[in-house]
Amino acid sequence: MSQGSAQTRQEILASAMAEFLAHGFANASLRTIAAGAGVTTGALYRHFADKDALFAALVEPAYTGLQVMFRQETDRHIHLLGDQGVEGMFRASQENIFAILAYIYENLDAFRLLLSASEHSIYEDFLHTIIDLEVDMTLRYLEEAKKGGHIVGELSRQELHMLSNAQFSALFELVHHNVPAEKARAYMKTVYRFFTAGWRDLLLGT
Repeated sequence: MSQGSAQTRQEILASAMAEFLAHGFANASLRTIAAGAGVTTGALYRHFADKDALFAALVEPAYTGLQVMFRQETDRHIHLLGDQGVEGMFRASQENIFAILAYIYENLDAFRLLLSASEHSIYEDFLHTIIDLEVDMTLRYLEEAKKGGHIVGELSRQELHMLSNAQFSALFELVHHNVPAEKARAYMKTVYRFFTAGWRDLLLGT
C-alpha cells in the first residue's frame, strides 16, 4: 500500500469513527463518511467493501484483544491454583480488572462503538458475547478448582451469567458515562471490593 493510499485509508477511518459515533451503525451514511474524508464513495469502496467492513476495521482489533486477555487470564488463574489456591486468583483478578480497564481506555472510541453504536452490525451482540466468554472461562476455572478441593461452592451457568452481567455492566457504565480514566480506576476499586466479597462468600463460604 502506497503512503498516499495508507493516508487515505486513515482519513476514511477517522471520518467513519465520527459518523458511527454520532449516528450509530444503522444510520451512518457512507456518502457522509466519504465526504468527511475528502474522497468519492467509489474511492471509499476501493478500501472497504461495505459498511460492515468499515465498522469492523474500527472495532475488530480492540474486540479481539479483549478476548485474548480473557483467555490468557484464565490460563494464569489455573496455573496459580497449585501454588496459591483461590487466593492467588483473587489477587490476580484485581490486577486483571485494572488491566482490562486500561485496555478499554486505550481503545475507548472502539469500545464506545461496540457498546453504543453497533446495533444492526455483526457486533451488536458484543456484550452478550463477552459475558458468555467470561462464563465459559469461569466455569473452566471452577472445574479445576473443584477438582483440587480449593472451593466449596457451586454455581450454575445461569447464576454465573447473571453475576458476570452485573459485573461487566458496572465496568462498561464507565464508558457509557464518559468517566475520566483516573476516576474510572477509583470507581473500579469499589466495584472490585463489592464483587470480591460476594465471590468469596459463594465459592469459599467466607
